[in-house]
Amino acid sequence: MIFRLLIILLLGFNAYCVDINTIAQSYKKDGPFIAGESLTNLKPGLHFLENTNEQQTELVIAVHGWQTKGFEWVYPLINLNKESNRISFFRWKTNGCPNKATNELLNIIQNEINNYSKISLIGHSYGGIVLAKLLEKDYSKNIEFHIVASGISGDPRLNSFCGYRPPKQTGENVVAYQWMTQKHLDGAFKDLDIDTQIQKIEGVSAVRLPEVYKDNTLTHNWSISWLVDYLNKNRDASKNS
Repeated sequence: MIFRLLIILLLGFNAYCVDINTIAQSYKKDGPFIAGESLTNLKPGLHFLENTNEQQTELVIAVHGWQTKGFEWVYPLINLNKESNRISFFRWKTNGCPNKATNELLNIIQNEINNYSKISLIGHSYGGIVLAKLLEKDYSKNIEFHIVASGISGDPRLNSFCGYRPPKQTGENVVAYQWMTQKHLDGAFKDLDIDTQIQKIEGVSAVRLPEVYKDNTLTHNWSISWLVDYLNKNRDASKNS
């Protein structure tokens, strides 16, 4: 009886485990929506999508947005994966303030910073708010932030209930980029009076994304895929120069 219970518990645990190869196989077979379900089934916390090895010098942490369906991260995670980095996914509860998730991520960075020469974080939409307050922190090693399609200037509810205030400048060893979609094409922002993506932060490079991506309108969820293609293209160009 005890042995059977252990088997059930192990099977239940494995149901919430996922790796980058499984995601890639599911994407190829069933498409991004089915593959994305493996990400939404993960419990809150940081999930490494591959084992560690000596070649990995960079930790990449993906931070999803409000009520993610996971599909918007499938292509980016697959194409972010390189021999020199370790891909991870930070799952968090988005039906509340981002403060707890921000503190959890800070602890994760502090625990992992000595294991890698660099940590890169990509926060999409509400996930960008989670990262925003981490921009002002000082770090002992290089930390790179990419905030994508995120209303980091804040809004009345976020400011009042969560005490959110947009960051003013970056801390030591921080390199940060803000990638803003076209307001009139992004369902998260097009009906707002102002573009809440716009926020001047000293030390942050802000870039406005194009209107089209792969012959389609570059919308809110496509923004991560565009960014990953852009980063890979520039990385390859640097290697060949």
